Amino acid sequence: MKTRPRLIPTIALALLLSSGCLGGKSAQMQAAAQKRTYVPVASAAQPVTPAPGFAAVKIRPFRALPPFDARAFIVRRAGGEFAVDFYNGWIVAPQELVRVQTQRYLEEAGLFAAVYDADSGTLAPLSVEGVVSELYLDYAGAEPAAVVTLRLLVLNERASDFTVLFSAEKSARVTFKTEDSNAPAQAFGAALTQTLDALTRALAAAPLPKTAR
Repeated sequence: MKTRPRLIPTIALALLLSSGCLGGKSAQMQAAAQKRTYVPVASAAQPVTPAPGFAAVKIRPFRALPPFDARAFIVRRAGGEFAVDFYNGWIVAPQELVRVQTQRYLEEAGLFAAVYDADSGTLAPLSVEGVVSELYLDYAGAEPAAVVTLRLLVLNERASDFTVLFSAEKSARVTFKTEDSNAPAQAFGAALTQTLDALTRALAAAPLPKTAR
C-alpha cells in the first residue's frame, strides 16, 4: 500500500521562507523610510554695485568630480577615509542642485544683463560652466563641518573654440552641531553661499565683455 506524501513539512518550509522574504522586505522598507533627502539652499545674493554690466550669459550643465557626484552624502572620517551616508542625501544629482542655486545667485547679484537656463533657446554671448570639486561632511576634525568647493568658468560662446574668459575656484567650510539632524544640510547651504559670494566678487572684477550701449 502506497503512503501519501507528507505535505506538512513542505507547507511549513514554504511558510518559513515566505516569512523570511516578508521580513527582509519589511526591513528594507523600514530602512528606506528612514532616508532623508535635501537640497542645498544658498542665501539670497546682494546686488553688486556698481553693476559691471556684463553681457547676457547662459548657464551650462554642471558636473561633480567623483565621489562627490553621488546622491548620498559623502562623509570624511578620521584617517582620511571617505564613506557614504546611506540615510542622508540629495533629492537629485548634487551638481544639478548646485547649478540651479548658482543660476539664481547670479541673477540676484546682477552681474550679467540676463541669465538664461541651459535649456533656453536664447543665444547668449557668454556661458558659465561649473565643476563641483568637493562636497562632503568632514568629521575628521574637532568639529564636524560641511565642505563645498566650486569652480566656475565663463566661456565665449561666439568663439569657435569657446575660449575661457574667466576661471576661478573657491571653497568654504562651515561647522555645525550634531544634535540637530538638519544641521548638516543647513551647513551645506551656508558653505555654498560663502563659495558663491567669493566667486561673484571674483567675477565682478573680471574683464568680461559688456553689453553694447
